[in-house]
Amino acid sequence: MIQLKTPHEGETVTLLRDEHLDYIARPSAFPAEKVDWLNLREGKTDTAFPRPVRFSFLPTVDGEITVRQKGTDERYTVKAVRGEAELYNLWAGVEYEWFVKVGEERSETRSFHTDSQPPRMLLVDGICNVRDFGGWATMDGKRIRQGLLYRTSEMDTHCELTPAGAEILYGLGIRTDLDIRGIKDEYRGPVLDQERVRWVNLPLAAYGAIDTEEQRSRYRESYDLLLNPESYPLMCHCWGGIDRTGCWFYILGAMLGVSKDDLDLDYELSSFCRWNRRSRYSEQFGEFLEVLLRYGKTVHEGAVGFLKSCGVSEAEMEDLRNFLLEDEKMK
Repeated sequence: MIQLKTPHEGETVTLLRDEHLDYIARPSAFPAEKVDWLNLREGKTDTAFPRPVRFSFLPTVDGEITVRQKGTDERYTVKAVRGEAELYNLWAGVEYEWFVKVGEERSETRSFHTDSQPPRMLLVDGICNVRDFGGWATMDGKRIRQGLLYRTSEMDTHCELTPAGAEILYGLGIRTDLDIRGIKDEYRGPVLDQERVRWVNLPLAAYGAIDTEEQRSRYRESYDLLLNPESYPLMCHCWGGIDRTGCWFYILGAMLGVSKDDLDLDYELSSFCRWNRRSRYSEQFGEFLEVLLRYGKTVHEGAVGFLKSCGVSEAEMEDLRNFLLEDEKMK
């Protein structure tokens, strides 16, 4: 008889590592050094990936574990070795059911929940700093939908996406690779199969360098992608997925209504990847906020004003809110 051990029935399982949870509870107040976002330096061990959900059962034999999201057709099957297995990249804030098969014998079915604390970090072999932008709450009681927008590092040059990593991205259903590299002849090019994923290159800057006519035009083009439902799921990346990508997502999140504290936190969580620390108190980040505050009294008003200066209308922004946001209950 197969005896299920962990996760326990009805248990809530966290998908974030202890260091992530500690930082979320107590963000650091120390400024980071100025960085050259076109010439990043590796400076630390990469821990920007999630905690796996660990499964165990008795007897300690090999078997097959099936995990399915309750009420949907989404399911995962993993091989268990000696009664144990790990599974990464589950959705946050949802209920799962699981059972085990050993030969022809099948166990009972149990359920567990994943914690809803954003961000939903992902483990993708060969690249780093991968996370779902979904899950962040807005100030009016909504939440960004999971599974539509992903931020990552680049997939070549300084990182090398493996075939196994590519399969994970295909499994996420990625349809658009928004590559925002290309400033000052920086290398950029498609990595994923272009028959499956559309590659779009829009060279963007970071921090105080975003407020130029050329950059505003490119921001407008990026929002043309966002306004097309066929673009989703969409992933956006620069080199490290930190500076240019961080500013792009910060503006989008502010427009959607995410609080400044959460936007600052999401920006700083990239500090767990290999390319050194980022801080809301840095001089560069201050220059970025100065840009937004030219267009409004708060970061929310400033993001809206900046996007209007890029040619994105209020009606288009409302369309994005209607598409990207859901009631606060997770996915």
